[in-house]
Amino acid sequence: MDFSLSDDQAAIAELATRIFRDQVDDAARVRHQNSFDRGLWETLASSGLTALGLSEANGGSGMGFAAQCLVAQAQGGVLAQIPLAETLLAAYALERGGVSEGLSKVADGSAHLSLSLGAGLELTDGTVSGELSMVPWAEDALYVVVCAGDRLVAFSPAEADLVLTPQRVSNGRPTALLQVTRAKAIDLGGSDAIAALRQRQQVMTASIQLGVASEALARTASYTSERKQFGKALAGFQAVAHRAADAYMDIEALRGVVDSAMWRIDEGLDATLQAGAARWWAAETSHRVSHTAQHLHGGIGADVEYPIHRFFLWAKQLEFDLGGAAHELASMGKHLASNPQSGVTL
Repeated sequence: MDFSLSDDQAAIAELATRIFRDQVDDAARVRHQNSFDRGLWETLASSGLTALGLSEANGGSGMGFAAQCLVAQAQGGVLAQIPLAETLLAAYALERGGVSEGLSKVADGSAHLSLSLGAGLELTDGTVSGELSMVPWAEDALYVVVCAGDRLVAFSPAEADLVLTPQRVSNGRPTALLQVTRAKAIDLGGSDAIAALRQRQQVMTASIQLGVASEALARTASYTSERKQFGKALAGFQAVAHRAADAYMDIEALRGVVDSAMWRIDEGLDATLQAGAARWWAAETSHRVSHTAQHLHGGIGADVEYPIHRFFLWAKQLEFDLGGAAHELASMGKHLASNPQSGVTL
């Protein structure tokens, strides 16, 4: 297996990183900590990055899943408050389900999509009803893609009897309790469609976490190299260096499993266990690296005027968004028990 980037993927990663770094500094993070950074979204759209996975017929470039994850990783590095993962993933589900109406608006940045695969909604006579908690970016979304029983469906919030009650989350992402009554549902498939989308969601979330953790460690390395105590830089103390080295190994392990899962998805191979492994490593890495970054910053790490705490908040939110590490291990164990041929045998 060769996980090195193709020329196109490298160009996309470079472009995404440059845009995010140019548009999102510490001041912008404060300004948009609880709101949609629409200026950034429009810039990304004008560069074609919000529609990477869409077909050319819908205004996209038809790039693979790995390229989309590289953009998500760049987003994590700057904590950009935009519905990138939700839009890329929901667009995949809509196109897979044969929906094209309105997707050109996603491509040009005038619309975004929302996605939640939690339980709570029911499908009856072609309509979806119920209550779903922790739905991100639902306000003003073109479509919301959800699970309703054993079906994957989409509906238009603009055409639905819908109540959105804001909910607070650790990283400030716009999130709501969704209550919907008999909204016209667009059927996108059954259990296979849900499984394929869930795998992509796990891996793309892990990609964002990889970006968050990498930047948190980079900032920690910079701080401990400059901050002096007892006559020398903190990084010169063995305990500090070892703690940072452990964090670096966690990040590189996460990078390896994310690359493996992305590759399998792009190759059309089953990635159930690889996506689960990426999700588990992401949850563990988010926990360990965020605590390391806070600890090695000392007292200033607890100052909410200093930016490192925002990386901690994003890391903790993403750690539990899809269930924590223990939940993922249990899910993989259940899969292996039902599909013993999927595991490694000696």
